[in-house]
Amino acid sequence: MRSELIRASSSDGLSLEAVFDHPDNPVASIVLCHPHPKMGGTMKAPLLVALRDHLVQQQWGVLRFNFRGIGSSDGESGTGVAEVADADGALAHASGVYPELPLAIAGWSFGGAVSLRAASLRPELVACTAIAPAIVPKPDITAGAPAPDSFTFPGPTLVVCGANDRHVSPAACRSWAQETGASYQEMKGANHFFWGKYEALAAALGDFLDQARRR
Repeated sequence: MRSELIRASSSDGLSLEAVFDHPDNPVASIVLCHPHPKMGGTMKAPLLVALRDHLVQQQWGVLRFNFRGIGSSDGESGTGVAEVADADGALAHASGVYPELPLAIAGWSFGGAVSLRAASLRPELVACTAIAPAIVPKPDITAGAPAPDSFTFPGPTLVVCGANDRHVSPAACRSWAQETGASYQEMKGANHFFWGKYEALAAALGDFLDQARRR
């Protein structure tokens, strides 16, 4: 694996701190979106690093970035609407690095909701995964996921939630998935942080993504 510190540009012109991890023989690439900035979320979140490790082993190039206002990224953090431009810019960067390879997006918590919003802007993506996404809007914290009738991404979408999640409602995630036609997986014994479940989560994500890229 080769790790490259880079600057990506949001689609509205901000410079974003990012890292691109390259496998030896890439078969696809993916952008990972981190959890809530106000809750300490950054691209270095241990869960995202664990997913990165697993996906690089599966020969996926992985781009992680800090949303606006986090780390050395320009701008100010918001509730997940402006951050869609950050995710879109990261996708554009990844596409430019591997223009001939399949491209996907995934996010956790706050980043899960952002990834769902960003996917609707890019129908060419092969997959979207939202891990414990912030489905329900919370004033001054998160704009939540797009309403089911405004989610227009045509590709395979997976929503994963821990059965013991106390930050995001598994029932709300399940309902959103049913209304949009997304696949839904609920992981027994897992909380919002998937402590002790990194390996199982990474395997589920990796299997879904590899199936999607081969369609």
